[in-house]
Amino acid sequence: MASLLMSLLYQFEQTQWLAPEALFAEQARQLHLLFTHAAGTTAFYRRRFAAAGIDPAAPVTRETLSRLPILSRGEVQAAGEAMVPSELPKSHGKRHAIETSGSDGSPLKMFGTEATGLFWRAGVMREHLWHDRDLGGKLAAIRRAPPGAAMAPLGLKSETWGPASGAVYPTGPAVMLNIASPLPAQIDWLRREQPDYLISLPSNVAALAALCLKDSVRLPNLKQVLTVGELVPPELRASVRKAWNVPLKDSYSCEEAGYLAMQCPQEEVLHVQSESVLLEIVDEAGRACAPGRAGRVVVTSLHNFATPLIRYELGDLAEFGAPCACGRGLPVISRVLGRAS
Repeated sequence: MASLLMSLLYQFEQTQWLAPEALFAEQARQLHLLFTHAAGTTAFYRRRFAAAGIDPAAPVTRETLSRLPILSRGEVQAAGEAMVPSELPKSHGKRHAIETSGSDGSPLKMFGTEATGLFWRAGVMREHLWHDRDLGGKLAAIRRAPPGAAMAPLGLKSETWGPASGAVYPTGPAVMLNIASPLPAQIDWLRREQPDYLISLPSNVAALAALCLKDSVRLPNLKQVLTVGELVPPELRASVRKAWNVPLKDSYSCEEAGYLAMQCPQEEVLHVQSESVLLEIVDEAGRACAPGRAGRVVVTSLHNFATPLIRYELGDLAEFGAPCACGRGLPVISRVLGRAS
């Protein structure tokens, strides 16, 4: 696993600098493999490609992609076994179950593979490397856990940051606390643990920062705050800086497709992770939105051959931004506006 991760990270170092059209050319190569697999092994996609008048064995272009209808969560749920491939490439390894949280009331059951797990781990490591984290430090996570698990005052402890980081580097320890723990107990836990890095939901980070400011609580070892799972309000970065004098680093992910975008090392925008996902932002008619115009987020998971998600609508609203001053060709998301309701 360490060798695979290092190989993938080396490739990421090259591909992040490709121009947008060169990036899409590489995505189109992978899409061709995905399309032929999906059409050849699932009844659902055989019918879908035929109805759109698309030959899945032909080269993939942007025009080809736009002719495919957008896939809804309801369609995936209704398709059932018709979306499950009859076989998987051996190189993708074993499959595993994925179940979304169902925050909108409709949880989704699907599958991933060892290949999708590899890309998730590479995304974790890319984020650490982009933001120059000291992997020998202590990582603290305050996040959702099963009822009664990892509650204050003790939480849980681990000797490493997890299978992604630990596979390639001898990391420092990690500690975790259930976000259901009362806020004052979270503060007491942080005072005892004195982490180098803190990861939590933006709403929880906002509450922690406000209480720390009110009670003059300092976390002298803290170097960065990492946020996941919710929108980051514009004022939160300033609150984190005021409370602890550290930067906030955000990422955008989903259970269905893993990392979608992560914060640029130099700017406060998000870069789409084009090596693992094709992300579109479209209007109500399914047409591509110009930069600066908000639209629906539609994703194609490039490496999930266990449950192919092709032009799958997440239910989020976002907008693309102008090319980043850092020089990376990875598309820029300037804002994630939240869930469409």
